[in-house]
Amino acid sequence: MRTFEGIGEIFSFDEEYTWTPGRKSHIDGPCSRFFINRLKSGRLLTINHHQFHERIDLDDIMNQGNVKSWKERSHLTAMISEDDKATWPYTLLLDERDEVSCPDAKEAADGYIYGTYDHQRVTQREILMARLTESDILEGKITSSKGQLRILVNKALGQPDIH
Repeated sequence: MRTFEGIGEIFSFDEEYTWTPGRKSHIDGPCSRFFINRLKSGRLLTINHHQFHERIDLDDIMNQGNVKSWKERSHLTAMISEDDKATWPYTLLLDERDEVSCPDAKEAADGYIYGTYDHQRVTQREILMARLTESDILEGKITSSKGQLRILVNKALGQPDIH
């Protein structure tokens, strides 16, 4: 789960009837939505912000009003764990720009992983996609024939930029 201090976790040992109390996990994050799912290979895939430097200031966020300025939503990265989330040694940077967030992904029958996210939702209002394979992430770069990063899916043009 998303928290102001990174990513939290809870567990169920009875087919999701009851849950343990929430606690902070060892996976860091800048208080932004993240994606995590098990791939067909059995490895875990997460798409999250990686190697950010500045922790969110809760008091600052609470005093900003309705439109928030979140810190460190940059360096959106696909990461793979082979040891059930203990470590994430395989990484592929999807988008290094500021204000990239809210990733989601789907592993398709064609072997590609299709990941979507937004970029500057208030000013640029872009939805982007990355098309990559598990091997691309393991190698740390796009090597697949149809792999591509930062594919523009939609750009909302109906309202003037808000600054």
